[in-house]
Amino acid sequence: MLKAHDGREALDILRSTRVDLVLLDLMMPEIDGFGVLAQMREWESTRHTAVVVLTSKTLTEDDMTRLSHGVATVMSKGLYDAKEMLSHVEIALARNKKLGTESQRLVRKAMAYIHEHFTEQITREGLARYVNASEGHLARCFRQETGITPVVYLNRYRVNRAKMILTTTDQSITAVALAVGFADNNYFSRVFRQEVGCSPLVYRREHRV
Repeated sequence: MLKAHDGREALDILRSTRVDLVLLDLMMPEIDGFGVLAQMREWESTRHTAVVVLTSKTLTEDDMTRLSHGVATVMSKGLYDAKEMLSHVEIALARNKKLGTESQRLVRKAMAYIHEHFTEQITREGLARYVNASEGHLARCFRQETGITPVVYLNRYRVNRAKMILTTTDQSITAVALAVGFADNNYFSRVFRQEVGCSPLVYRREHRV
């Protein structure tokens, strides 16, 4: 595995070395991930190289549009375990993703909406209406693209944000739940325990900065 510390170094490696897959962070010094991707699509040698984006950036619809060409999978850091990430990488390497361009666009539009509105009330029906699809169709496409349902993705995204607040502030568990979009404190604690393996209080105690 070849590692680059910034976007310029990544391009230097790609210019001289043929690789099968690029695991790309969008937030890098010198040249960011968007710049690396744009240059890869310019070069004949890297134009068809599989790319998996792994980022902690809050992705907007404009960001998703910029990632619509040549990116097999977009993953947010902290939302997937090692097994799930490996599965996405294997699929990208095999180039056997079955989603068409329109279905992928629909899913990434939904993902961007979740990133930008996770603190608000989001329902399956409302999300499907936003992307102009039925709930069933969105769920099927979402599972194919991400391996999980829209609700699980939303909960994981919220829990990931909650983990940061828990370890960097003294806010109460109820306040943290509300800050990341959970109206029900008990439901928040249940989802948190399910995704993290411990309660919010235990997580704070063990990971406090």
